[in-house]
Amino acid sequence: MKIFATGDTHGNFERFRPEYFPEGGELTKEDVVLQLGDFSGVWFGNERDDEALDWLEGLPFTVAFVSGNHENYDALARYPVELWHGGKVQPIRPHVLHLMRGQVFELAGRTFFTMGGAASHDIEDGILSLDDPNFERKYLTLKQKEHTRF
Repeated sequence: MKIFATGDTHGNFERFRPEYFPEGGELTKEDVVLQLGDFSGVWFGNERDDEALDWLEGLPFTVAFVSGNHENYDALARYPVELWHGGKVQPIRPHVLHLMRGQVFELAGRTFFTMGGAASHDIEDGILSLDDPNFERKYLTLKQKEHTRF
């Protein structure tokens, strides 16, 4: 088993494309790419998530993610819980797994503890206020700027 790690996809999974992650083409479903927070692939909690999740399932490796502070926790809570490599997961697809918080996993002879995301600095530090009547517009503007920086 091979293990790779990345983080903060925010629902954009381009980094897993062969031109950006050529190593992925040599992997199998036994190999795991750990996505460490801010996965956001289960965002709407309905069929609008299916295209991206089905694409991830079609990758040659398993994607296992830890929830971050930018997730739809209500949607995640609707998935069943199973045991996988010693800890609890929620299979979103057979090879797209939500590694639940507070779990210990044994992968490739190594022990991993999953500890979910922190408080969101973009809201609680005063950049945005949840009470602001323009919160949603400001939040979406900041998110758009965040994704155009690179």
